[in-house]
Amino acid sequence: MTVLAERFRPSDIESLVRIAGALAPSLAAAELPPQYRELAQRAYAEIVAEAAGGRSPAVSAILGPRPGQQVWMLRIWTRHEDTTAPYATERAALAELATHVRGSWANVGGQGDVPDEPPADDAEAVDLYYGPDGDAVPDQGFELYCEEIGRAQRSRIAPLNFVFPDAVTAEGLNRAAVFYPADDQGPSCIEVAGVLVFGYLDAEDGVVRVSVHIDSADPEHVVRPDGTVPLRVVVEDTVILDDSNHYAPHPPVLEQLLDAADPEQRAVISSVAVSAGLMWSCPSCQWHNPRATEQCERPGCGRKVKAAINPRAAALDPAPVLALEGPR
Repeated sequence: MTVLAERFRPSDIESLVRIAGALAPSLAAAELPPQYRELAQRAYAEIVAEAAGGRSPAVSAILGPRPGQQVWMLRIWTRHEDTTAPYATERAALAELATHVRGSWANVGGQGDVPDEPPADDAEAVDLYYGPDGDAVPDQGFELYCEEIGRAQRSRIAPLNFVFPDAVTAEGLNRAAVFYPADDQGPSCIEVAGVLVFGYLDAEDGVVRVSVHIDSADPEHVVRPDGTVPLRVVVEDTVILDDSNHYAPHPPVLEQLLDAADPEQRAVISSVAVSAGLMWSCPSCQWHNPRATEQCERPGCGRKVKAAINPRAAALDPAPVLALEGPR
C-alpha cells in the first residue's frame, strides 16, 4: 500500500484539497474517475461551508511526530581509557558509575574525609570519589547527560471517531495483505492495513526477531485518535503484549495534547475527551477534569461527583475539528 500522504506536510495536503475543490465545478473534473470526482466535490462543499461559517464535523486529526526515546549517556574517563555507553534511566547509569568508583576506591579511601570503604548509597559514593568539583582524582572524571534517540518523522493523520473494522472489512484487509521478500533493503515482511510485520533471523544477537512497524498504518481502519494502533502480540498461546482494549487516547497523550494546544484547541480537545470518557465534565460548573481526578479541579468548586460516561458508545459519535499543526 502506497500512502502518498506520508510524503507531504499537513500544509501541502491542505493546499491539495483546496485545489481539488476549486477544480470540482470545472469541465476537467468530469474526466476524473467517479471516486476522485466525488472527493473533489466533497472538497468543494467543505470550502463553501467554511466560507459560510458552517464547518462540518471533522473525522480526522493531524498529530505531530512522536517524541524520540530518551536515554542517559554515561561517559567515564581515566588515564587509560575513555568510554561512553547508553542507559535506559538515570538511575541505571548512576548505578554503573557507582560500580566503577567502588572498584577504584583504593585511589581515594582513607584520604581526608573519605571513608576507607565506599558507602552503600550510589550517589554518595560518586560524590565522595570525584569530590565536590569533580576533580578529586587526577586524570579521571565523568559526564552524565540525557539524549533523545529518534529519526525523522512526519506528522500523522489520525481519526477522531475511531471504530475498529468489522468482521467483513477486517477479512477484506487480511486477504489484501502483501508479502515482501527479503532484499538488499531489508528483511522480509508482511503488510496488512499498512502495518509492517518483520520476522527474520538476527545473526548478530542469535535470535529469531519479530518487529512490528506502525508508522505507515492505515489511518482509515487501525489508527486510534492518539496515533497508536491496537496491538496484541501472542507467542504460542501466551499473550506478551495487549494494547487492544482502548478506544481513545491514553491519559498521558491527552495531557500532552492539552499542554501543546492554544485555548481554542484546548476547548475542542476537552470536548472530544469528555465524549470518549477520558475526562469528566463537572455537573456543577461544567469544568473538564481528567478521568483519574475524584474532585473538580476548578478553584472554589469542590464538587466530588463524576458525571456518568460511556466511553465505548461515545467513541462512535462524530467528533469536532482538531488540528494541532498546519494552517488554520
